[in-house]
Amino acid sequence: MEGQMEIMLLVSTRPQSTVWLANDLKFQRYVALKLLRVECYTTTQQIFEREILEKTRDVSRESLHEGRKHRPCLPCLTFDVQGHHLYFHAAQYIDGNLPVKAVKEIVRQLLTGLDFLHRECGVIHTDLKLTNILMELENPSDTVAKHLESVPPQTTRGQSGAIVPLEETLSPLVSEVASLRVRIIDFGVGTFLQWRENHLFEEIQPLALRAPEVAIGAPWDTGVDIWTLGCLIVELLHNFVLFPGITPQKGTWTAEEDHLAKTIRVLGDFPPSLLKKGHLSKSHFDGQISSACSTDPNGPVTCKRPSDMSKKEVDVFIDFLKGMLEIDPMKRKSAAELLQHEWFS
Repeated sequence: MEGQMEIMLLVSTRPQSTVWLANDLKFQRYVALKLLRVECYTTTQQIFEREILEKTRDVSRESLHEGRKHRPCLPCLTFDVQGHHLYFHAAQYIDGNLPVKAVKEIVRQLLTGLDFLHRECGVIHTDLKLTNILMELENPSDTVAKHLESVPPQTTRGQSGAIVPLEETLSPLVSEVASLRVRIIDFGVGTFLQWRENHLFEEIQPLALRAPEVAIGAPWDTGVDIWTLGCLIVELLHNFVLFPGITPQKGTWTAEEDHLAKTIRVLGDFPPSLLKKGHLSKSHFDGQISSACSTDPNGPVTCKRPSDMSKKEVDVFIDFLKGMLEIDPMKRKSAAELLQHEWFS
């Protein structure tokens, strides 16, 4: 790869990696180049991102699954340049809510991608969130070239490439995109089904998006991605975090217990069969959850019907969402099952 890549801009810096915009001189195209830090493969808790991408690449060669469209080039993690993440796009709307029609298409594509990862690749993402879902650029070469004209490459001592992120490149509103397509990114804390016992972190998922089985320390599998997506749908349609975990100014419970209390207020009690599987159940459900439930100053959670969702569609949508936000992971719908739901008809 030496001499093939011309580094243009630093896009982002994360704990395990840096991402750069580069010009692939051999194939005459712009790419996103992800460089993993040495620590990712020299410690006892290694990440599986490279192995996951190798698996999705290999399966994609033989699979006809619609969710397979993923083209990493290894050993360097080289990707097509994408647009902004969904958190950025939602912020472009006055109320922070994306149009229902757009959300429905985004969710369909995400479920298709998750079905491919779960069933064909045996991969669990574990860190699905709005900033890990990117919109495809309609004309990536033109968009990047236009951006580079206004923000030319720079250099600093000891470092080549610009230090200005690519976030200045503005994308059209989601409702204005002719062909809406999204990509799931960042498998840095992802895992294979058979390797999940050796996961990089004991706790997965951001607290507000954490599945019930993870919160109580019970065994988990692909259903954690489905739970997270259900939470994200509410956030996209209502600009509302459904189960935030907040440490109260008054009270002795923790942010984790606050998160569990809000889950119970919305969805009901945890089934005893699930609580028996969680090694954290006893420490959380010792009276603190009841205290958090009874003193929640925000009261019951209510969400208004989006103005662009018909009254007839509401019941269908709620039924769809219930299939994702099921406390018992054994009853939670799979991505394949959800794709057959009436909401997409």
